Amino acid sequence: MNCYAKRRYAKKYKIYLFISLNMSVNPFVFGSIVSGKSFTDRKNELREFVSDLASGTNLIIFSPRRYGKTSLMMKVIEDLKKKDIMCAYIDLFPASSKERFIEIFTNSIAKVKGQKIQEIVNTIKEYIPGFKVVIRPDTGTGMESSLEIELAKNKRDIDETLNKLYDLPERIAKKKKKRLVVVFDEFQEIKNIDGDEIERSFRTKIQHHKSVSYVFMGSQRHLLDEIFNDKTRPLYRIGKPVNLDKIPANEFFVFIKDKFSDTSLAISKDVIDEILLISECHPYYTQQLCHEIWNVCQTMQSKDVKKEFVKIAKEQVMKNQNYAYTSMWESVKGKQRALLLALSVSDDDQIYSSNFRTKFSLGPASTVEKAARALAEKGFVEREGGKYTISDIFFKEWLKSLR
Repeated sequence: MNCYAKRRYAKKYKIYLFISLNMSVNPFVFGSIVSGKSFTDRKNELREFVSDLASGTNLIIFSPRRYGKTSLMMKVIEDLKKKDIMCAYIDLFPASSKERFIEIFTNSIAKVKGQKIQEIVNTIKEYIPGFKVVIRPDTGTGMESSLEIELAKNKRDIDETLNKLYDLPERIAKKKKKRLVVVFDEFQEIKNIDGDEIERSFRTKIQHHKSVSYVFMGSQRHLLDEIFNDKTRPLYRIGKPVNLDKIPANEFFVFIKDKFSDTSLAISKDVIDEILLISECHPYYTQQLCHEIWNVCQTMQSKDVKKEFVKIAKEQVMKNQNYAYTSMWESVKGKQRALLLALSVSDDDQIYSSNFRTKFSLGPASTVEKAARALAEKGFVEREGGKYTISDIFFKEWLKSLR
């Protein structure tokens, strides 16, 4: 390469480097666990949960889907670890059987000691003899990456293993002379794997645990109510109930303004108010809308977030989700469709009232109740008290366009 060519290459390289260093990254994150600067302020809940769990209080946390409870709990775990409190996070969503439940539980609890996989195997063998543990290497790297626990297939042996397993957190905590916090996410999934038996045996064990605090989280309110609010159930009031609400508008206001400012974009109070009016301060959908607004600003090469950008972004979100929303719509028929359309345009929470049913041609109250229950089970609507609302803010907007 001659000197002239080198200078041209260097010049191009410098220009490329300059552009790379000045490219902004979209500051609004959604669709995954949010952490660090992307985590929206929940100072009160964070302080309360850390204090409760550090002092030995069990928590029962409910929030509708996409309210950010998992992201919040990860921040709680981060703060607890700073206090030298051990933590285990157990996602029960994949727990399709007792065997899978045992495997998920054991992997998560054993890892709280921060050991390598072979040390985890030794921990399991020490506390629960009889397990056959197989180490599965990562197929890409060949490194040890996961455990597979093989169990006897008969029900009696599986139940005996579970009974021993429930005491594993307390035994580890006592051995390490530290407090341990165990977080169960989507705890309502136990109903699909012999939940009554698990509830009974689990309560028998954990009521004697002095060194472990438990968190039970879920997004299906009616199922959590059955487990924790029914006096006849073993886990009745096993912990402090917490209803995780939407993020207050004033907290979200500051968050949105700061995030746009961090990438040199100016945004007015009126525009932020418009964003929160559309998103209803829902954590996930607010981030999603702001994410698209930021993209519009880049496309328009604008340093100001204009009000018309909000409408463009909202339409883009619905366009991106059109296939999913169409599939959701096609999965419901008759009065379920009618009720969805009614909820999309009405603020009336008295869906069983004569006025509401007549206005939207919904039929008798029993029909409305059946339709509402079916929509709730599908996750299309959420029930809070006696009020039903459409879960997905943008699905609600999409439904309005059908009328």
